Amino acid sequence: MSNKKNILVVPKYILSIDSGGSNLRALLFDKEAKIVAKEKIYTPWISPISGAQEHDPIMLFDALVTVVKNLLRKRKIDPKEIVALSITNQRASFLLWEKNTGKPITNLISWADVRAASTCEEMNNDKRWRAIKSVAALLYKISRSPIMLTTRLLHFTTDHASTRLKWILDITPNLRERCKAGEVLFGTLDSWFIYNLTKGEKHLSDISNAAASSLFNPFSLKWNSILCNLFDIPLSIFPTVIDCDGDFGKCHQSFFNHAIPIRGIIGDQMGALFGHCCFDSGDVKISGGSGAFVDLNVGDKPKVSKNGLFPLVAWSLSGKIHYMLEGYVATAGTFIDWLDKEFEIAKNGHELDKLASKVQDSGGLFIIPAANGLRYPYFNPSARAAIFGLSLSTKKSHLALATLEGIGLRIIDIIKGMEKDTKIPIKAIKVDGGLSNSDVLIQTISDNLGQEILRSQENDMAATGAAYIAGLATSFYKDLEQLKQLSPNYHCFCPKITPSQRTKKINNWKNAIKSLKTLRIS
Repeated sequence: MSNKKNILVVPKYILSIDSGGSNLRALLFDKEAKIVAKEKIYTPWISPISGAQEHDPIMLFDALVTVVKNLLRKRKIDPKEIVALSITNQRASFLLWEKNTGKPITNLISWADVRAASTCEEMNNDKRWRAIKSVAALLYKISRSPIMLTTRLLHFTTDHASTRLKWILDITPNLRERCKAGEVLFGTLDSWFIYNLTKGEKHLSDISNAAASSLFNPFSLKWNSILCNLFDIPLSIFPTVIDCDGDFGKCHQSFFNHAIPIRGIIGDQMGALFGHCCFDSGDVKISGGSGAFVDLNVGDKPKVSKNGLFPLVAWSLSGKIHYMLEGYVATAGTFIDWLDKEFEIAKNGHELDKLASKVQDSGGLFIIPAANGLRYPYFNPSARAAIFGLSLSTKKSHLALATLEGIGLRIIDIIKGMEKDTKIPIKAIKVDGGLSNSDVLIQTISDNLGQEILRSQENDMAATGAAYIAGLATSFYKDLEQLKQLSPNYHCFCPKITPSQRTKKINNWKNAIKSLKTLRIS
């Protein structure tokens, strides 16, 4: 008989999983909300044909298990020290799998996949859909209902999971019939991870990921039966939707030698908003990478922009919902990479920033980073990137500065557009991501917006937000006020130009945008 005594293991950490477009990371947060360990695995996307962007879902799940095991082994962490596992992930990407076997039927079809373009056109031109939009327009004039305005403005694009789901059901023989027979399940990436971590016990999603799919009604908080019935998408395939801080089950004992609870599920941009402690209406966060995503907390009621932004659920904690609006600059970091690759202006973002700092102004140069069209608030899909104001005195440093200013001014377009559309005063503005490392870019935003900008010293804000939610759900963290006290340090950028200089810059920028909209180059 063994005399060995059981040793009490004290829970010390929240484990946060962040699955993005090209890598999957595991991060360990302590009681002070500090990241004490990180592990990462490269998870490349695949493109079997032109326009496709997919991930192997089995590879992604295997990467999750591997990266967690690596972290626990290298840091000598007892799995029992993990209070909960949280997940944040790229939104609106999905797959279908067999209910009985758990075997994937499709790859994870990325939000960036554009093969459903013809399906979008078909759905937008559907006579029944056009009739619904006409009725919604009439009802909006009478009621001023946000849901009627949303319906009237809705135009399907390949960003919407609804279009890609209809496309895959249309082109795959017998798949729709199998869905109707209850043999197939649908899931965004969070659902796929939860399903596998629980060995098929839980088919769940959180409300932020569900709402971002465009298949979930953010007003009724249900899967959109009208839309699904119209386009013959079976409702039976969808997961049950619960709060972000809900109980998503436990990891099966076989994975990590302990049944770690799964709590704190949230979409990546929503997670970053929460990680920045943007808890109040009017709080804004900007996440800059390949693109620049601007998210505005609009409070506990959904807001609709008349200029084409639709309400998203930011998060729901214990039944209390917060909504947000989101706009983005599609080509931000990718535009900088393109300049480097094709024109060798600067080898990287740091060098571009250094080059831009050599001049006091852009010498009258304006660069509009619209390589794939202008989005909110202009919505000119045929627009292309343009340079205005070139002269024989233009130097590389002017091009560098004008590039960063162009990205910053597009971000300002979005923020001012949101403020105008919602009538919500902008409060705190916080930034993260690789692009935020550019002092010139952040100073441009501060100068021409006329507000302080706070740059986080921590870039993993989506994972931080997921960890915060898991911590609240398990009482590892006390409340929102404690999270504000524990949040990462910020560097403050304050406006340095005069109001007259700001007015001149913005007016010249708007003139450049107007000129771009008049160009018709085929």
